[in-house]
Amino acid sequence: MELVPVSLILIGISVLFPRTGALDKQRLDEPLLSGPSVALEGSAVDFFCEIPGKSASLQHDGRLVCSASGYNNTDIESSLSHGLDLKVIVPVKEVRITSHPSIDNLWEGQTLTLQCTKSKGTYVSYDWLHDGKPVEAPYDRTDGTLIIQRLSVRKTGHYMCVASNHFNDTTFNASDVTSVRVKEYVSKPELSLDVVKLEDAAFEAIITCRSEKGTPLITFSLLNNTEDIAGETSDRTSALFHVPIKLNHDMGRVRCNASNDGNWVLSEPINLTVESVGGAVTLTAITHMGRDFQVVGLLLRCTVERGTFPHYRWFLNSSRLEGRGAFYAVAWSDNSVLSLSVGRDSAGFYHCEASNSFDNSTSIRSPKMLINKEVLNRVPPLVVLVVLSCFALLNVTVMACCIYGVVLRRRYSRQYLLTEQRRKMKREDEEEDYLMLEAYEEDAIADRMSDSAQDEDESVDETLLYEDTVEK
Repeated sequence: MELVPVSLILIGISVLFPRTGALDKQRLDEPLLSGPSVALEGSAVDFFCEIPGKSASLQHDGRLVCSASGYNNTDIESSLSHGLDLKVIVPVKEVRITSHPSIDNLWEGQTLTLQCTKSKGTYVSYDWLHDGKPVEAPYDRTDGTLIIQRLSVRKTGHYMCVASNHFNDTTFNASDVTSVRVKEYVSKPELSLDVVKLEDAAFEAIITCRSEKGTPLITFSLLNNTEDIAGETSDRTSALFHVPIKLNHDMGRVRCNASNDGNWVLSEPINLTVESVGGAVTLTAITHMGRDFQVVGLLLRCTVERGTFPHYRWFLNSSRLEGRGAFYAVAWSDNSVLSLSVGRDSAGFYHCEASNSFDNSTSIRSPKMLINKEVLNRVPPLVVLVVLSCFALLNVTVMACCIYGVVLRRRYSRQYLLTEQRRKMKREDEEEDYLMLEAYEEDAIADRMSDSAQDEDESVDETLLYEDTVEK
């Protein structure tokens, strides 16, 4: 029996720095070869090559192969085993979120990139949470990067990165949280105007410049054409400006400019001219009918001919009506509408007074209007007159139509008789013509038959004459 010495060599190559793609060959510890020392030719022999008691490290991460070759025997060709991929799990630790650009100055419309970095850990997966809920936008769980496009206020909140890896049934986690606050550019402001009377009897316009949104600090400027009248930097989305004015004078037009972080927007202009109330005061009524066509409600509207800021007051029999009562309600911001329930309590004389909302020292009164249920439901004489007139006109129209119909019928009856006589005479003429035509045709036929008989007689005489001549 010949003994064949066999040696096994275990070759391991590990991949270092996988993020940069660098490869290094690492020398493993001396392997331990075990197996029988004697073997029969042709028999199957198992050998075991191992490195016992060796702690796994990142140097072992990668593919391992085993090489078998004969020791000092060139006649034996060496061979390699199938590769074994070894993953060395390093528990993830110390996760930190970095951002670009900085989260201290984020504005709507920008793109934010959040990067989750770790100090240790292999084969790590990443999950992102926004205020405790999974992020809706798609992202790569193996990259650790979250890109948020077109920032808006609703994307403000706490963002958490959870990094994890697994070994068998054990899960290792590490996380970090960062707060994202998205700032809003100021929106186009709107202007509103109010007027107050000062102690010295002068008047002042209070101009409110308000934007729906915008992250403070916001700078507001009041402009008269291109001239800067006033300015204010506020931690709110509105600002107040006080401008002295004169009533019934042309004060021009003003606009408001709002800006934050270099973004600026301009409002629509408003007119600063304030006109005091004046002219006639008119009271109009709109009735509400019930199922029985009776007036059950009334809506009174008070208007003044002139005035920028009118305010109205209502009176019933010289008693002022305010707010809401048992049968009435004063409506609209300027108290220009009075809603009434028609009944016994609401009967009386109504009128309204108009004055400036900022100065009620003078007022203008409307004419009085009597309101009660009987008057409202009484048919006005004018309506009765109109209805009777319409009825009489209708009767006259019907009679005229009847008379005209009788006359027209007689006229048409005479024309009908004449037409019938003409038709009868025409038919008689046609019949006479027809009879004459038939007689003419009969005479013509008789003449043709007579001429034919005479021609035959002449033909017979000529034949006899010809025969006599031949015999001679």
